[in-house]
Amino acid sequence: MGNGDGTHPPHAKVAEVQRLATALAARVRYAQLVGRPVYEEQIAALVGAARLLDAENAPWPPMVEEVLTELAKSLDGPDPAAQGVGP
Repeated sequence: MGNGDGTHPPHAKVAEVQRLATALAARVRYAQLVGRPVYEEQIAALVGAARLLDAENAPWPPMVEEVLTELAKSLDGPDPAAQGVGP
């Protein structure tokens, strides 16, 4: 990590991104559980945080990974194999 000169965020800033992304992922998960809408801005913010973490070679928090994986699956639509459709 850098020394705060703008080339790489310090460790504390990456940790803050991880903390905020986890909080947002928890909100998204709660919205899903109670049937509230998940807004495009929330998804975009989670994806942006994940990209930033990737750029810094920092791990995604487990909740972020879980929520993004589930969102990606829902965007792909239902699994045809699970519905008995296929070869």
